[in-house]
Amino acid sequence: MSTPRVTARRHETRRRIVEAALDLFGRNGIDATSVEQLCEAAGYTRGAFYSNFETKDDVCEAVARYMADECIDACKDALDSASSSVDIGELLTTLFGAAAFGPDRHRTMIEMQLRANREPELAMRLQRAREDQWPLLTEVVERGAAQAECHFSIDVHDLLRLCEALYFSPLLSNDGSNLRLMTAVVESLAVKEHATS
Repeated sequence: MSTPRVTARRHETRRRIVEAALDLFGRNGIDATSVEQLCEAAGYTRGAFYSNFETKDDVCEAVARYMADECIDACKDALDSASSSVDIGELLTTLFGAAAFGPDRHRTMIEMQLRANREPELAMRLQRAREDQWPLLTEVVERGAAQAECHFSIDVHDLLRLCEALYFSPLLSNDGSNLRLMTAVVESLAVKEHATS
């Protein structure tokens, strides 16, 4: 089966549906959001939806990829704006601030995780989306460490998973302590590079 060619118009349609989902999934929940509501919020008909997605799980995967791309781009921009040699605490505050999602987007990610816990096929799709983005996230972390002239005492993949768990914890995000704890943990795992003689 051939993949439909992604025209500029098709790309725009998908983007608007994904952005509608980012808002509605977080506010109402995935199951409580109908295809009709997504279409109305995006300004399209059901036909436009079904010419781009078969199910809401397709939308969930597209949302996960969209949010990861946004996060990576925001982090790269933050690194571009930071000085070439910056304190790790200052850099983390900048990076986490740039990558942080608003409340609706944060809830959308938690909603998708809950749905994935009940739907093994969606869990696999979200895992593939994460794995596709992982090299880019690793690159951002390693670039940030180089700018802060440090390395981490644990594997970068483990560090990313730890940050992911802290950031998306509903208990920690309610009062905003997730970002504070992420900064504290990453700072404690950062090892300053020693100048070679």
